Amino acid sequence: MSPLEARHRSLLDAIARSAGARPAVLLAVSKAQPAEVIRALAALGQRAFGENYAQEALTKQRELADLALEWHLIGPLQSNKCRAVARHFDWVQSVDRAKLLHLLDSERPAERGPLNVLLQVNIDGEASKSGCAPDEVMALADQAAALPRLRLRGLMAIPEPHPDANHRRMAFAKMRALFEMLRASHPSCDTLSMGMSEDFPLALTEGSTLVRIGTALFGARTPSTLPPVAFIGGGNMARALIGGMIRGGSAAADIHISEPYAPNREGLATEFGVAVTDDNAVAASAAGVWILATKPQVLRRVCEALAALAQARRPLVVSIAAGISSTQIDRWLGGDIAVVRTMPNTPALLGAGVTGLYATSATSSAQRALADTLLKPAGKTVWITDEALMDTVTAVSGSGPAYVFLLAEAMQAAAQAEGLSADAAHTLVVETIAGAARMLRESGETATTLRQRVTSPNGTTQAALDAFVAGGFTPLVAAAIHAARIRGAELFAAND
Repeated sequence: MSPLEARHRSLLDAIARSAGARPAVLLAVSKAQPAEVIRALAALGQRAFGENYAQEALTKQRELADLALEWHLIGPLQSNKCRAVARHFDWVQSVDRAKLLHLLDSERPAERGPLNVLLQVNIDGEASKSGCAPDEVMALADQAAALPRLRLRGLMAIPEPHPDANHRRMAFAKMRALFEMLRASHPSCDTLSMGMSEDFPLALTEGSTLVRIGTALFGARTPSTLPPVAFIGGGNMARALIGGMIRGGSAAADIHISEPYAPNREGLATEFGVAVTDDNAVAASAAGVWILATKPQVLRRVCEALAALAQARRPLVVSIAAGISSTQIDRWLGGDIAVVRTMPNTPALLGAGVTGLYATSATSSAQRALADTLLKPAGKTVWITDEALMDTVTAVSGSGPAYVFLLAEAMQAAAQAEGLSADAAHTLVVETIAGAARMLRESGETATTLRQRVTSPNGTTQAALDAFVAGGFTPLVAAAIHAARIRGAELFAAND
């Protein structure tokens, strides 16, 4: 019996002993767990999994699409994540305001059936914790129950981790009383989600019907060895990297973000619990690694303002700003700084990207390895030895997703012109591209070999490929990539 199987079986036994007459569900909190571990647990019969971060969960859902799993979002929910959550999750346990209810309802596809919703309650009134106040529950529940694409199932709470067990018991008891009041008005409510690894037996004795277990099931995570990191800029790419660091075991307290736009700052603090500021120097002074994630046109001003601090602290500087060379960044920071220039692409937001990296001579092998580790959550990494080739990296992989999207647009338009509905055309095109990419990545064969295998002489595929050749497909692709490379060089000169 594996350690995972032993812990799973022990937890199920403990839940059965503590739950009494009412059956309780074990929700496996799979945050930071790789897909293969989830698959192993699913093989033991575990069906319900809880994720804190929507983007991380979406990646796992794609990898585990062949399994009939039930996905719960249990982390804080932001407005900009409602579309993805409504479309891809079965349950949301962290709804705490009416705006989220209405967004989830409007984005839930009708064919998926109602989205199961729990209202999160801040039962101990902690200022740092999400959740509605207890006296707001009934009004919020009435709104949830009136929305056709949502199904109100009950309540969720994370009581204060107080050292006194009686204090926690009182919080669980208050939740049970609130849940019974809710059921009196909404009899269909059947779920009270409370209790985690350290206190689930206590929660079960107070009426919990679902416990959220991570550490006691998967084992304690190995602490991250990454040093404190400062992000200068908190946009989408920074968010993807921050999520990866958190999943990898980095402490939120070791991640410092400077972001000028207040809603972005608040969203990052809420989602990840990281330190945020609007002062670049404050964030940078707290870390030995700086990740430059600003817009390229403001990077010079940002670097020059941090130059004195850079000369004093000698940080590792990792840039994800497009079109800015390592030489420029080094000069703007005062010189002799370890700089790693990177070029991620947009699929990095899903953890499915690829990043080209180039390091200056001032960068040690240990710093190179650290930069590689920081970019790994975004996808695969490719090191380039000649920085001049970074413009080619930009032209191939940085801009490459747009080429694929253009091909998808053209294929879908052609499919519709040949009589298919828009929905049918979209599904056929998207799944064809996704499947072909997977074959190319996993088969070990070259693109040429795979193309030849699917092309029968004088068949339909051959007819289509002949049309591509006649239209100059290969030289057209070469011309497009060349144009992108030249434009990258022009942008470099303009930013100097």
